[in-house]
Amino acid sequence: MQVLKKRGLTTAQVVFFASMVALDFGWGMVFKTALQMTAIHAVARLEMVVSVMLMVITRLMLDRFGTLIAYELAWGLLAAVFMPAAGGDPGFMKLVPAAVQGLVYDALFTWLRNSMPLGRAYVAMLVGGLIGPSAAMVARVAMGMPWATASQVLFGISLVTSLGINALGVWLALTVWKRVGGLAAVAMLRLRT
Repeated sequence: MQVLKKRGLTTAQVVFFASMVALDFGWGMVFKTALQMTAIHAVARLEMVVSVMLMVITRLMLDRFGTLIAYELAWGLLAAVFMPAAGGDPGFMKLVPAAVQGLVYDALFTWLRNSMPLGRAYVAMLVGGLIGPSAAMVARVAMGMPWATASQVLFGISLVTSLGINALGVWLALTVWKRVGGLAAVAMLRLRT
């Protein structure tokens, strides 16, 4: 918390950030557990629609480079401690794809800030939604997972569904943002650099 405050965030902004990460993690724990009883979760991670929505709203509220890197690493630390076997990556290995994905998200959000103020969310989340799972697969293969035909097919299906899920999550986030972005409470909490 002190690290975030040193970078110029107010206490309210730190609380907002921590609340969004906690909400995302709690949502994932409940919904992911329910989905694991079905075969759908192996192909499409439907709980990610809400996660993507929360990440985009967090970045729009705290619009500076590093927000989504910190978000992904905080989420990854929670997952490593409370769900070490979930998601395919064991324990703290979850931090590698999380950091890569957060870096891609933040870089694209920042680079496209002036040229596509709201469209940047789609670009960042779709590109990051491809690179993050790819980094996770590289880590799994490096740890000994066979790169067999079945793995390749499931990975391909996972990437395609990830695009749809991330696009839906961004659409939901921008829909919410249109309704709340102009509120006085949001303006007071919002960080723009």
